[in-house]
Amino acid sequence: MVVALAVVLASAAAAQDDAKALVERACTKCHTLTSTLKQRNSRAGWSAIVDDMVARGAELSDAEIENTIGYLAKNYGPRVNVNKAGARELARVLETPESSAEAIVEYRAKHGEFKDIEALKKVPGLEKAIEAKRDRLEFGPSR
Repeated sequence: MVVALAVVLASAAAAQDDAKALVERACTKCHTLTSTLKQRNSRAGWSAIVDDMVARGAELSDAEIENTIGYLAKNYGPRVNVNKAGARELARVLETPESSAEAIVEYRAKHGEFKDIEALKKVPGLEKAIEAKRDRLEFGPSR
């Protein structure tokens, strides 16, 4: 069972590396990767950008298009300020159930603004799920 888990994790890491290489190959023919990745788009936003790239001549198969969009959406999705956002926006950006997003808002109302991810992890039930979304979090003041 441990070996099977290790194989699955290794396969997932290899797929992530393959998707990253695909994005680098497809996107850097016309512009820098840095300019692309600054955008922080939703899946729909990345889909529109990739479709536009293909229409302009980027050579990607249907499977490569899906892999590219999936990689970009997972790793370069939108950001959210956890001290300003309401439950609906938190749920959308963090791709979490609205009940979890509501728990964030309620905890923030009772305990004050979050200073960092460690403070956010104190919201009951969020510790593991929120770690995977670390790159989408902002902790600026609510003002």
